[in-house]
Amino acid sequence: MKKGIDISRHQGELDFDYIAANFDYVIIRCAYGNDLSEDDSECGQCDSMAQTYIDECEKRGIQYGLYIYQYAGNNDESLSEAAHIREWFNKCNPVMGLWLDIEDADGYKAEHDIDYHDTQEFALTWLDALSDVTAKGIYASHSWLNDYMNVDELIEHGALIWEAHWNDDGEICEDKFAMSQESSDYYLADGTRVDYDIMRDEVYDMLTRANEYDHRDDNVNEDTNTDTEQLQYQIGDYVEYDTIYASSTSESGLAPSDGFNSGIITRVIPWAVNPYLINDGTGWVNDGCIVSAGDSSDGESNEESETDIKVGDKVRVLLNVDYDTDRAFNLYYDEYDVIQVNGDRAVIGIGNTVTSAIDVHNIERI
Repeated sequence: MKKGIDISRHQGELDFDYIAANFDYVIIRCAYGNDLSEDDSECGQCDSMAQTYIDECEKRGIQYGLYIYQYAGNNDESLSEAAHIREWFNKCNPVMGLWLDIEDADGYKAEHDIDYHDTQEFALTWLDALSDVTAKGIYASHSWLNDYMNVDELIEHGALIWEAHWNDDGEICEDKFAMSQESSDYYLADGTRVDYDIMRDEVYDMLTRANEYDHRDDNVNEDTNTDTEQLQYQIGDYVEYDTIYASSTSESGLAPSDGFNSGIITRVIPWAVNPYLINDGTGWVNDGCIVSAGDSSDGESNEESETDIKVGDKVRVLLNVDYDTDRAFNLYYDEYDVIQVNGDRAVIGIGNTVTSAIDVHNIERI
């Protein structure tokens, strides 16, 4: 398990050097409710310490996620809460995901006659509004999840489950949780009380792999970066390369593994240091990495031979995106069985239990 804490303005000033040395990640409250301001700097329902915490994490390379506290009493308000956290997502890189905190700690739902059972529908609305965001999840207590929510349905809509589990009151969501809040009374070295969390290793690894591309690169002014006219390749080109990078901004080149030194360019960020994404997730390359290229038809035939996945193969997931829905699915194992193959669509799972359909280019044989 990876160790983390979740924090809000109630924690005040924090020693982030200590946090970096003792924890793997931080989940930061960015906002509460659906208050959207025309002036992004004047958000009446944003956490006043959120930007400070984000900046401190980014200075030290601490992986962080964001959560918003739910006040929604209908689907429109839930959509607005999704838009609210998206505003934060657009200006930072929360590798540990976006989370919706569903509880009634201050009695707001009870006071406004919001049926707790309706929070399931509001959660699905929130998740679906963020369907393009790879990592997102729902936080609630063990009892809330059991009494008012359908965990399986949340997972079907792309949710990771973060459960407050402060005492031994049964299995944690039948082991379907991604993260567990183990205590609300954990104390840092300076005496600051925080919430203490643990996250499954495989979930942490999945989140860091799925979010190694910093989406903020899309918003960079191309006039201040690489000259786009110098790019030699485009989406659909089949290329062979001798070096690959973990992200579009990485400066540390890696030697590609055997069988993964070629692929099709599926995304181009013209002004990035490494502008070409290979096979929707294998990695990023630049003009200097590419040693040869062919047209897209050549690429397709080569890709078919290099991703010749068969029923019965043991595979590792490279990019956890469902073939049929384009939604991220949860990874709980390091390897999976191939149950069915039809063209570039494979069905993977454990034994005969299906996990997801997936593009064969997003898995590799073990």
